[in-house]
Amino acid sequence: MNRTGKSRRPILLAVLIPVLAFVALSAWAFSSPVGSSPDDDFHLAAIWCGLGEREGLCEDPGDGGFERLVPAPLESASCFAFHTERTGDCWTPETDGLTEVPRANADGLYPPLFYGTMSVFASPDVQTSVIAMRSFNAAFAVGLITAVFFALPRWIRPALIVSVSATSVPLGVFLLASTNPSAWAVLSGAVVWVSVYGATQAQGRRRQIVLAAIALLGAVIGAGARADAGVYAVYAVFIALILGFRFRRDQLIPAVAAVVIAIVSAGLYMSASQGGAVVTGMTIGNPPLTSAQVLFNATEIPGLWLGALGSWHLGWLDTAMPAMVPVLTVMVFGGALFVGLGRTHTRRLIAVILSIVALWLVPFVLLYQSRVVVGTIIQPRYLLPLLVIALGVASLRRDADRAWSGLRTALSGAALVVAYGAALQVNLRRYTLGLDQPRLDPGAGAEWWWDGVPAPLTVLIIGTLAFAGMFALLAVALPRPEREFSTSLRTDDELAKHSPAPPNTPTTEPAPAADIAGDADPTARRGVISPAS
Repeated sequence: MNRTGKSRRPILLAVLIPVLAFVALSAWAFSSPVGSSPDDDFHLAAIWCGLGEREGLCEDPGDGGFERLVPAPLESASCFAFHTERTGDCWTPETDGLTEVPRANADGLYPPLFYGTMSVFASPDVQTSVIAMRSFNAAFAVGLITAVFFALPRWIRPALIVSVSATSVPLGVFLLASTNPSAWAVLSGAVVWVSVYGATQAQGRRRQIVLAAIALLGAVIGAGARADAGVYAVYAVFIALILGFRFRRDQLIPAVAAVVIAIVSAGLYMSASQGGAVVTGMTIGNPPLTSAQVLFNATEIPGLWLGALGSWHLGWLDTAMPAMVPVLTVMVFGGALFVGLGRTHTRRLIAVILSIVALWLVPFVLLYQSRVVVGTIIQPRYLLPLLVIALGVASLRRDADRAWSGLRTALSGAALVVAYGAALQVNLRRYTLGLDQPRLDPGAGAEWWWDGVPAPLTVLIIGTLAFAGMFALLAVALPRPEREFSTSLRTDDELAKHSPAPPNTPTTEPAPAADIAGDADPTARRGVISPAS
């Protein structure tokens, strides 16, 4: 290949991979009808009222309460919920006029930002509006993750990709292309910690500013969608500072960003009444838990983690995934976790332990305060942001590009693609035929489908091929070191110990053993020829 061809290849990959990711998410946007996200009877009404009262979209009935008048089709959009034999055909989107709904976030239960943003797309045409919202969320997720990827120092990028991809199937892809506020909570969890950490490691003020700005945006969208995501954003900053912060002058930008994120997240958290669930619980009036129930919760909480990887149902918790889906996704997640922990240092080990503790402690406290047991109230989607953070922190190894080359990458990608295709097929069939119709083609005899959209089988094939193509191109894009380096078997502590001091550090003072800051491309100093960040 000539020099021009080589120079165009990274640009081509940088365009194709996000496009394929968007196509893969868009397949999920079309895989279910309006009202199929969890609690969509509330969230859709809240979206239509997200910008306040608007004629024909959201009107006050005038009784002084929190009820609102919204387009009539919204009231019955979730007619199939909890009835797996019903298809999307039970809903009639042509209903005219307005109808009164008891819940539309007029009481400020949720933060207003997500609903206000989605409300921009609201119109009397409910179907078109929902597709526009789902497509926007899919594009927004891909765009923000892509921006973070290119802003990060090169050696940190694999941690971002691993943490997002290994936790994306099936719940992640379902949420990111939905009208549920958890879409932004998951996206926030994916970008805040790694952006703040990247800012502590980046060389040059410009890159630090970009990463700090992205981290702030990630915190705002998370805390502006769900109150708990505001807490997660502060936690993500805390983890990032444990990993990379040093008391040096070049750490001023990430330090300021951390403070601003904490203030903004706290403000948005206080703006939503749901934030009180930490103290009062998510339900009231239940009798205190018995000792046996407390023990049950303590031992069953990991089931919520597995639920995010497919062992729980999608939609209104009524769409069961095939057993092969959680088996494949759990294998990939566990493999990624152990690959990442193959080499570690003190700070990262502490961060990983804290991440696992948070994954256990957050649901345990909420369950205890709510006086309920695992399987009720607390859903896996609430914990998915923490799961993304935990895997990302565990995957922060300096030679991640080498660790994920070859057969390991191929097998992991293939497992996720198979799980993606199987999950998408079931989700399509759930709403086109009903789960009581075990057919391979979800469009054969379909009772429901979107107007003007390719057939369900076409969506299934295109989405799965796009997901597979994305992983194939990611494997191609992985940098391949041109020669081995003698320190390849050392831990991160040992590599940092034998590395030169970072910029602005006196050469007479050796760098701490666990100091991995200040190196945008550490492989270059270990004898590996690598492309520029």
